[in-house]
Amino acid sequence: MKSRRIAALAGTGGVAALVSALALAPGAPADPVALAAASCTPVSNIEAIIDDSGSMSITDPDKLRVAALNLLIDTPGNEKILLGAVEFGGSYGFPGEPPAADTVFPPEAIGANAAAMKAALKARVNADNGVTDYNAAFDRARADDPNAKARIFLTDGGHNVGTYNNGHQGGPPTYVIGFSSATSGEDGQRLQQIADDTHGRYFPQTDSSSLQAVMNEIGTTLTCQSPPKQFRDAFARAGQSKQHAVAIASKAKSAQLTLSWSSPLDRFTIAGVRIVKRGRVVAVAARKRHLKLTTRKGDTFLVVKVGNLTRGKLQFKVRATRIGSGAPRVNLTTQVTQSRRR
Repeated sequence: MKSRRIAALAGTGGVAALVSALALAPGAPADPVALAAASCTPVSNIEAIIDDSGSMSITDPDKLRVAALNLLIDTPGNEKILLGAVEFGGSYGFPGEPPAADTVFPPEAIGANAAAMKAALKARVNADNGVTDYNAAFDRARADDPNAKARIFLTDGGHNVGTYNNGHQGGPPTYVIGFSSATSGEDGQRLQQIADDTHGRYFPQTDSSSLQAVMNEIGTTLTCQSPPKQFRDAFARAGQSKQHAVAIASKAKSAQLTLSWSSPLDRFTIAGVRIVKRGRVVAVAARKRHLKLTTRKGDTFLVVKVGNLTRGKLQFKVRATRIGSGAPRVNLTTQVTQSRRR
């Protein structure tokens, strides 16, 4: 019976659900990297659906939804993924209004198009699309990328233009990020239903500060990495650091360290990346067995891919290099994932 349930989940594309099912199966491997690899095919075509209604100027004033998409674009290893994006809001019916939903950029391989994708997001996503029309959102996404293997749907509010026509149905697994008023009552139930109907996942949030971390979790799920090990630290001044360690799984070939924070006026970095086994340093980035580090930076995130892993504990420090936002304490989220892929 359990094997039939696992096969059914695999057929619907419910990656996160399938991993959970396998974890409960008798004799399932404890190694999360082996578990993910055994049950997962990387998604090669993703369509992002981004709420750009007027309320976003209040609920996401720092445009962290753009930063979250930039993180997905900049993550090492995602270069061959086809990524498209649409923005949506809704029209009041006045002359000269922008369309209820339109294309930010068409589905293309991230690689050579990364800079153009980020420029389009910066130029187009400005909380200037009126109200919130889910019908227009899913219609535009379906027209732009009918072959999408996954969708990421991000909104801060419920559908408020007529009757919702369930345009998500029949589509690929949809990973829904709802925050602010979108998480409560009937609106939250609808977002949960969109995720359930498509065998995706719903991420209800209270505000926009977690958008980058959630986007990273979705991205690592779609690329068959292990579930993120997450650390949350608070910093009061530049120069402060926190040390963390994660055990390297037996099948892991690479690890990804992703740092995200809210304000572009703050800055963080990673230092002291090494692997320790039985109290002895066995691999570092500059000597002994060389770890290979690939780094990508954004205004509010840092991604470091660590290759050439060996067994032991991956140790590293996260350090504040600038605290300029004026907040008494600045929160940093660090996520560590592992993969069997180099």
